[in-house]
Amino acid sequence: MSVKIGNLSDWRPMSGSIILGASDERSRRVRLYLNCMEPTPLFVVQDGAPARFLATMPAGLDLVEFVASGEVEVSADSLDRVVYYQCTEHEKMWFDGDGASFTTIHERQPRNEALEWVMFQQEQNQKRVEAVLRAEMQNQIDRMRSEYESAGTGIHGSATAQHQKPAPVKTGVPKPAPVGGGAGQSPDGNSPPATAPAGPNADEQNESAGQS
Repeated sequence: MSVKIGNLSDWRPMSGSIILGASDERSRRVRLYLNCMEPTPLFVVQDGAPARFLATMPAGLDLVEFVASGEVEVSADSLDRVVYYQCTEHEKMWFDGDGASFTTIHERQPRNEALEWVMFQQEQNQKRVEAVLRAEMQNQIDRMRSEYESAGTGIHGSATAQHQKPAPVKTGVPKPAPVGGGAGQSPDGNSPPATAPAGPNADEQNESAGQS
């Protein structure tokens, strides 16, 4: 078993009571490290209230931890107790900061002028190379377009399709017979239709034809 004490100057004798102060009334976690020669009862006083029992610390190194707000006073049951304590609230770095701020914007320090010049030249060379590549790509696209237009080929090198006019659609409707006395065929394709007789006896002939 090993006992690690650490820096001896951080341990203080509990000759009376320990007053743990706070800058505000917010609750915080208090860690009190104790090195007791014998079992020691502890009492705590907070906000001017009467002393109340806190805990009994065993002999040797141990830790008591609690949450409190405002000023807290911790003491042993007797002034004759040999007790040493260590608390982070009594450390100097607990109250005083180093002044560092994580919200401060730091200015970028200027680099070497020679390095700045080399980086500038590299940037210019990169822009020139990109311009040459873009020009070559555009020339290649123009050449392929001109070859495609001069060849007059379609997709996959096949000849372009010629658009033809649609053929007239034949229907089964016969053409009407010509008007007049000309010879023609009847709509059914047989003998030509008979014409009505003309003359002085036309009425008698028409009646006889109707009776027959």
